[in-house]
Amino acid sequence: MTDTSDSEWLHLLPKVELHCHLEGSMSPSTVKALAAEHQADFSRVWDGVIPDAFSFEDFPDFGRQYLFGLRLLRSNGALVTAIDDLAETLASQHVRHAELTTTAYSHFHGGMSREHYREELNEGRRLAASRGVSIGWVVDIPRDLEMPDSTDTIDFLEGSILPDGIVGIGLGGYEVGFPAAPYAEHFRRGRALGLASLPHAGETEGADSVRQAIDDLGAVRIGHGIRALEDPQLVQRIADAGIFCEVCPTSNLLLGVVDDLADHPFQALRNAGVKVCLNTDDPGWFDTDLFTELEIGSNIFGLSRADHIQLQLDALTASFASDDVKAAVRTELTAL
Repeated sequence: MTDTSDSEWLHLLPKVELHCHLEGSMSPSTVKALAAEHQADFSRVWDGVIPDAFSFEDFPDFGRQYLFGLRLLRSNGALVTAIDDLAETLASQHVRHAELTTTAYSHFHGGMSREHYREELNEGRRLAASRGVSIGWVVDIPRDLEMPDSTDTIDFLEGSILPDGIVGIGLGGYEVGFPAAPYAEHFRRGRALGLASLPHAGETEGADSVRQAIDDLGAVRIGHGIRALEDPQLVQRIADAGIFCEVCPTSNLLLGVVDDLADHPFQALRNAGVKVCLNTDDPGWFDTDLFTELEIGSNIFGLSRADHIQLQLDALTASFASDDVKAAVRTELTAL
């Protein structure tokens, strides 16, 4: 690959994605089709028609649109199609392993049975494997929907009707007004099952949100985490402990977490010794993909080819891919 252009080299680079929401991978066209199928009333979300491209005033506005789309994934085969569509994109961009977050709580409260959920995730994962993409699931608690006194998600994870490949328990949703600490018992129970603690923090709230994710939830990876930089001592602690941050530049820009990608704290985290990787978050809603995020890394953050290889190796190490997958992808990367 030494003779290829930088863009072609990035395209061919074997990749790992650690922060991508399955339900956030739907394109506007998919949302439109499902809304028509279900004759869904979208008047509280959009005026007139569902747009050809999504845009957001702030995180709560994004949340309203996102939840509308998520609740459309209730017909037979809809989740399988969403997984396979995403896997097709991942495979075309040489993504070898992806850890996808899925919000079981919202599906169950939309009327989907646990059996249906398990069957569709298992079939989607099988189809992804046939495309050469290994998938692990992170089942998250939506903090702005499932209050701490509800145990729906953790009860599900402790049950017997589970999809294959669950690797972690997450905490998603809007941080403002919904702190992490009250979910400590949920995460204690999740860790007792052998699941990794992989919460979102430090996106729409500051350093204390990240601190709670570490102290109260036992986080080994942080979704986003960029606002940890508001507390240099916390950043040093994250670096020393080897806690990994899953950074999503386009998401941060579109949701107003940063005003300009040129000022994004990605490199500041790296310079402080924090292990990081680049991710898409909600690629359908943000009109992005992993290749685009890596191009941002090259063109705006100044990453070299060697940097990209190291970031993929770091993401691979931080992943919960099988030993066989890790060995195969590491061989590919170290041969570059």
